[in-house]
Amino acid sequence: MSESLVPVILSGGSGTRLWPLSRRGFPKPFMRLPDGETLLGKTARRALAACPGVSRLYTVTAREHQFLTADEYAAVLPDGVRARLLLEPVGRNTAPAVVMAALAIEAEFGADAVMLVLPADHLIRDLEAFAAAVAAAATLARAGELVTFGIVPTRPETGYGYIERGGPLGEAGFGVARFVEKPDRETAEAYLASGRFLWNSGMFCFRAGSVLDAAAASCPGVLSACRAVFAGVDAGAETIAFEREAFGA
Repeated sequence: MSESLVPVILSGGSGTRLWPLSRRGFPKPFMRLPDGETLLGKTARRALAACPGVSRLYTVTAREHQFLTADEYAAVLPDGVRARLLLEPVGRNTAPAVVMAALAIEAEFGADAVMLVLPADHLIRDLEAFAAAVAAAATLARAGELVTFGIVPTRPETGYGYIERGGPLGEAGFGVARFVEKPDRETAEAYLASGRFLWNSGMFCFRAGSVLDAAAASCPGVLSACRAVFAGVDAGAETIAFEREAFGA
């Protein structure tokens, strides 16, 4: 079984940044916007539009958000698209979430399946530009690249991480010279003026096998722990709830 592009939504959060509108049991992705839609719902629609012909939507979320997520998807997923939920008992940030999704996708679709990884709390209005960026990223990902999406900065923001752009990779994108964490104001102003720096969006595109190979090289302890967790679940289940003690490791 194969998919050309498999969307993976990372839906979590502690619910503290926009408290009391969001809270631990009802974080930002589930908040209703003025148009009546949620950020999670918008992300799901955006992901499916950018992945034509997809039949499966993966989502990594907290165990306590299983039913909120299922209810949202019942309202927005078209016929023929099934949701697969990977449920974390505790939050362990992005790397374990991505690795667990990669292991599940590799088991279902093979190591060459290309993953489009999207946080659930983004609001993207230019959907044509997003779809074009995804198509370019998928081209690079199929060639074995690990792709991250940069956003052209509009102000010297100190609350975001940045990517320094390297040389071009054909017409599809650029290499990464370096990642830099949240800068002070003076540094952010210099980044903006240089034209070489992009905001780090936290969106990614890569083959499942490529990111697992990268994990083996850069964070083998995380990969080993994730493989141990995955070995203890039913890899074919629609919903996979990871065991608390194993995942906590």
